[in-house]
Amino acid sequence: MTNIAEETEEPTERSEAFEAKRIEILRKAAIVFADVGFRETSVNYLAESLGVSKPVLYYYAKNKDDLLHQCCLMAHSQLNEAMTPHVGTHLSGFGKLRRFFVTYADIMASDFGRCFVLVDVRALVPETREKEVRARRELEETVQQILVEGQADGSIRRCDPSLTARAMFGAFNGIPRWFHLNGKLDIGEVVDTYLDIFMLGIARS
Repeated sequence: MTNIAEETEEPTERSEAFEAKRIEILRKAAIVFADVGFRETSVNYLAESLGVSKPVLYYYAKNKDDLLHQCCLMAHSQLNEAMTPHVGTHLSGFGKLRRFFVTYADIMASDFGRCFVLVDVRALVPETREKEVRARRELEETVQQILVEGQADGSIRRCDPSLTARAMFGAFNGIPRWFHLNGKLDIGEVVDTYLDIFMLGIARS
């Protein structure tokens, strides 16, 4: 097996190759963590599943905790789009909420998104866990603000923004547990149904 540290490409090429390989390893690790569980996955099993040696694995991450943290950072990067759903638009609060969760659900159905949702952050070491909890809190605050805006413009009825945001995330975070990209349902159809339930309810008026 080639020793990655001894590769002889030019600095730019080496940097690009490193990043491409890092993302490939993170994606595969994210799938294993989501399917098997973080605590249940040993470094030996992870290396074997990814088809690399442990030294190669440690070349791209300090340890298993760092691997998971990097996977979460990939999800955070994708979620930045969802966290600013109102930039450059004139959508109502309801429109912003729909746009947010369409983007959010699409990301949660991806490899990094599934890992982000399905792996318990309590498995992380305290310092990393604190960063993750803070990032997830920012997501909730984003939705709370959208709910407040929607109530102000009349597109969303009066409700407790904090409880409603938590209820919605609770529902949408459950999607990766059963949704399959090659299944009968399209992620857009799932989002529309979920939002209709939240916005319209299921009781007869």
